[in-house]
Amino acid sequence: MKRSDNDKIVGGVFGGIGESTSIPAWLLRVVFIILLFGIGGITIGIGSGALILIYCLMWMFIPE
Repeated sequence: MKRSDNDKIVGGVFGGIGESTSIPAWLLRVVFIILLFGIGGITIGIGSGALILIYCLMWMFIPE
């Protein structure tokens, strides 16, 4: 897996995940935003701060 150079909005993380799993990157971004604003995050027990931290860690450690 690698970050995407073509399908990139912030860091290319979701674009890269989408390319390697054939899931559309827009769908991954929508799910992330829904979880980030707590609609689903509260029910699965992940806070928005943890989601942002996970995204930043993926941005740092997934190669470009």
